[in-house]
Amino acid sequence: MDKLRLIKGDSRGYALSLDLLLALIPITLMLGLVTANMGNIMYEAQDTIYRSSSERVAADTANTLLKTSGDPYDWETNLASLKVVGWAKYDYNNHLPMEYVLMPQKVGATNSSLIQNILGSNYGYYLTITGLETGNTIVNLTNSGSTNKNFNNASDVVKVERIVLMSAFDIVAQFQDVRLTTQPITLTQYFPTNRAYLEAYDYYVYVDKSDSVSSGWVEVNDVTGVNRVVQTSDFPSDPPLVRYIDPVTQKLKNQTNLQSNKVSTRLAGSPGDTVNVYVLQVPKGTPIGLIDPYGPQRVRAMFNFYVWTK
Repeated sequence: MDKLRLIKGDSRGYALSLDLLLALIPITLMLGLVTANMGNIMYEAQDTIYRSSSERVAADTANTLLKTSGDPYDWETNLASLKVVGWAKYDYNNHLPMEYVLMPQKVGATNSSLIQNILGSNYGYYLTITGLETGNTIVNLTNSGSTNKNFNNASDVVKVERIVLMSAFDIVAQFQDVRLTTQPITLTQYFPTNRAYLEAYDYYVYVDKSDSVSSGWVEVNDVTGVNRVVQTSDFPSDPPLVRYIDPVTQKLKNQTNLQSNKVSTRLAGSPGDTVNVYVLQVPKGTPIGLIDPYGPQRVRAMFNFYVWTK
């Protein structure tokens, strides 16, 4: 009897050891699989962290450009004052930026390094704004300064896409309610251009009641004679009188920074009559028949912003 009890006790010990061994086998296999895939797990975690960071940086940069007017809000008039670039048109009545309504002067004054300053040096980017109706590219900027996508070798790219409103044209200088006389005086104003502006926009002079003008002229940057934008022989004419400002002939400023162009006019006519003279900035390639300072001034466009880690 004592021997039988001994055998039964030993059997229980063997069974316990066998159960433990069987339990350890899947645990060992799991630990082996985890160890073997630790590199992939770490890579996936790191990739998720980097992508989340890129998405946040891209969204923050897009919001800064599209929802703020920058700091200060009128920085485009004095680039030396710029702290943070922003493109939203500033509402002087409500003292607030008009979110997603982009001001051409702000967009045109922005170079690739200003956007890079918001993103930080660890990121590359490619930015375009394209008219929804026309398909024309209005803005094309990259961190490399070229106009081509350069993220083909990037491991991961995030994209921010927004619908924005841009001015189909903008009045950059105007002589409002000019009273005609037989002995007129010369009136002068200024409008800014730079290389980016001239690549994106065309410029026109628009005289709204040109049939009331008996004689006169409009000139840019003191270019006189046969190269004047509007000649005395152009009056009177069927209104409106619209003339293209050739950037070369009229010596429009094409440096990196914004510089002022001088526009002057002298118009004669029957005393009491008034006319309006505008200098209009329009997207490049706009047909002359569509140019109208009294028409709709905003078009819908697609903002596409690609960001990747360098």
